[in-house]
Amino acid sequence: MSYQLTPEMLIDQARKMTGLDDFGADTWMPGLAALVRSLNTDVAPSEGCFNYFFTVLSQVLANRLEVQALVARHPEITKQAIKHPLIITGLPRTGTTIAHTLLALDPCARFIRNWESAMNICPPPGLMPRDIDPRAQAYHAGMEGLFSAMPGLRGINGVNFMAHGTAECQNLTAHEFAHFGYAAGSSLFSYGDYLSDCDYKPVYRYHKLLLQVLQWKTPNERWVLKAPMHLFGLKALLGVYPDARIIFTHRDPLSAVSSGISMVEQWTRFTTGTANRRAIVNWWIRVWSHGLKQAMDIRQHLGPNRVYDLFHEELPRSPAETVKNIHTHFNIPFLRSHSQRIRAWLADNTRPSFGSHDHRLTADEQKQASTAFAFYNAWLKAHHSSDSSGL
Repeated sequence: MSYQLTPEMLIDQARKMTGLDDFGADTWMPGLAALVRSLNTDVAPSEGCFNYFFTVLSQVLANRLEVQALVARHPEITKQAIKHPLIITGLPRTGTTIAHTLLALDPCARFIRNWESAMNICPPPGLMPRDIDPRAQAYHAGMEGLFSAMPGLRGINGVNFMAHGTAECQNLTAHEFAHFGYAAGSSLFSYGDYLSDCDYKPVYRYHKLLLQVLQWKTPNERWVLKAPMHLFGLKALLGVYPDARIIFTHRDPLSAVSSGISMVEQWTRFTTGTANRRAIVNWWIRVWSHGLKQAMDIRQHLGPNRVYDLFHEELPRSPAETVKNIHTHFNIPFLRSHSQRIRAWLADNTRPSFGSHDHRLTADEQKQASTAFAFYNAWLKAHHSSDSSGL
């Protein structure tokens, strides 16, 4: 049986879910069209895959409707200031998640939590809610069900999907239908190509609105944010957040690419039932070398006080000291309680508790990746004193 999605199906469902029909500006429509077209043509979605995207994308549109209604009732939300956010980016599988997690343990930091961003955004959480938010438990149960069905995925993305853990910014950019996880999780190559060169200005404007909604009742000193996908939209991101401080994570690109390709292959097998390794390799290397080149070109024009380079071996070797160095670089106080929180979190969340992730490239794949990332290997050689094999 053939399963086909249309934007109209999703829009109608969102309206039925909410009883609302004002989505705000229509800047999200090209992204939705590209995603639906890719889903209908790049893969043969199973019933489960169809139902997943129908549910998730309808919820995203319902979120837009509810956010639009909330801001209409409370226009003061748009006056919320987003000052000096710390934003982590780098190739996937270069340590962005652990860096984000440890930096977010700062008692003065605010981060996007999975449960408050991957499901329905409204109502935004308060500082001391009267009741336990059911979204947190629902998210946790959903992830546990997924990892029970496919245990190997916990070793790849277990930290990423902790209910109270740090969420990627793409949980918010998804509301403009810019979410690289949709592409990677089901080998939606044409949608991934769209994301590599789309207009990110409206994406980050809406990202900022959602940050304002989330911090409206739970303010803090600064946001700590992350997404490898920011590589593609870094210029637009800096246009919306001109005072942002950028943390670039770095790793030997062969190791990062090998892990990323394995991740896409395993997720695609889970969501669609099959995976074309050769096609994944070609697409992943092409898209991410393009995104990294764009971002590194922009990076060279940022002053040293705006950028911190975090190399892959640093956090495992001395986690608290590395986080302190980042704070010092950006002139942010490093609290003793932050150091204590880092030690406590690492003691409770050892790497083996999430399982393992074995991956490797063939000789031909290594050659292909080395050629595509030659510019980056040259940068690493010039800017990192450690032997690149230790990255």
